[in-house]
Amino acid sequence: MPSPLEGIRILDFTRYQNGPHGTQLLADMGAEVLKVELPGDGDPGRSVMRLPDGFSAYFEALNRGKRSITLELRTEEGREVIRKLVPKVDVVVENFRPGVLDRLRIGYDEMAPLNPRLIYAVNSGFGPDGEWSSRGSFDHVAQGMSGALVAQGGGPGATPTSVAWGLADQVGGMTLAYGVMTALLARERFGVGQKVDVSQLGAMISLQGFSLLTYLHTGKQERRNPGASRNAAFSWYQASDGEWFTIAGLDPKFWPRICRVMEREDLIDDPRSADPFARFDNGAWLAGELSAVFATKPREEWLAALVEAEVPCGPVYDYAGVSAEPQHWQNGYLIDLDHPTFPGHRTIGMSVQLSETPGGVRAPAPELGQHTEEILLELGYDWPDIEQLHDKGVTAAR
Repeated sequence: MPSPLEGIRILDFTRYQNGPHGTQLLADMGAEVLKVELPGDGDPGRSVMRLPDGFSAYFEALNRGKRSITLELRTEEGREVIRKLVPKVDVVVENFRPGVLDRLRIGYDEMAPLNPRLIYAVNSGFGPDGEWSSRGSFDHVAQGMSGALVAQGGGPGATPTSVAWGLADQVGGMTLAYGVMTALLARERFGVGQKVDVSQLGAMISLQGFSLLTYLHTGKQERRNPGASRNAAFSWYQASDGEWFTIAGLDPKFWPRICRVMEREDLIDDPRSADPFARFDNGAWLAGELSAVFATKPREEWLAALVEAEVPCGPVYDYAGVSAEPQHWQNGYLIDLDHPTFPGHRTIGMSVQLSETPGGVRAPAPELGQHTEEILLELGYDWPDIEQLHDKGVTAAR
């Protein structure tokens, strides 16, 4: 069966993390992604987190399954290649600072007339309007402006704390893919192309959902200990072997089950823990009670008992634990992938699985300019034309 986005072609100008993550999600679902890079160093993300053996987990994690073409966009010949590509693609995606492609005369206003059904997606830092719209951004700038750094740190007055793996970039990329797929559906239904605006800031505002909405409704943002949960039945605990695990007794029906597993039936009717409000108000005391009990047996014993009682729970892993957990491999969340340079390559799989039109991880990230000649030949350039582009520095010979 075909993949859901098979036949969709995407011209991808994005760099670093948020844009490439979004276009990679589309590539996983079958879209053909043509990654445009400058000759020489290409996407700056290629050099981020590069190991001594040349492997960049940062770049590989964001660009698998794409085709790479090098083009010097500051030359008329390079821009002409873009103009020839635009009528042949469905989507253009970019995350430059606003105005960069416009100044090169290959922005939305120039591209749209070449392809009336074109979807042109912009993944910016702060959105299309307002005084911040023209400014550049990276991940923690959006985390900070959205309130996420303070919320993650514990609330007003706390030391800002970031999520290590680029939360705003990752969520911004997911939002980009969502926007592009929605626009593709709209084009299928109504026959129109359009511009899609997505931003890191907007994605982070949306992500915080009920926490931010609580403040908008009450005008209050509570302080909390980022290392603990105020709901002792919805928290994490350390077992006697030093390993951690979670319990998620959010629904009140789970509280009696947790108490019976701990052999602390007295807590079921104790006024300090009998209902969700009491457990919340007496969170520190109750967490101490649970911590003392859970410290008496190893993690696997507790998990087995909690699972038997049908209490949502699970282990807390570091990355060694994540990579060793069979559940992740059995569902394709982690996979083996052939790599021309790194034998035994393991990578991140897909989190969305369709039964009839599945996507898939098709190839590792491309080498810089790996598909330049292929793409130019597909556009009708002949080998003398391509050699001339190489000689002028418009593309880089491989």
